[in-house]
Amino acid sequence: MKVKVGARGTIVIPKKLREQFGVRQGDVLNLEPGKELILMRKDKLWEKLKGSARGLTTAEDAEKDLDVEEREWEKRLQR
Repeated sequence: MKVKVGARGTIVIPKKLREQFGVRQGDVLNLEPGKELILMRKDKLWEKLKGSARGLTTAEDAEKDLDVEEREWEKRLQR
């Protein structure tokens, strides 16, 4: 499968390959150079970390903390 390199070095991964390998917007891809090829691997760090903080806090508590932080920032901006 061929793709063209854009002006800023960008490439578009064809939809068929994105679907086949589960590549979605925001995913991180690792590029490994070889002599005559570039190997592209999906970074699985997020998948390893996902759920690792389960039980440490609740979504409601996190939302409350964010609300407090937001109000503090708004007060600072009004000064």
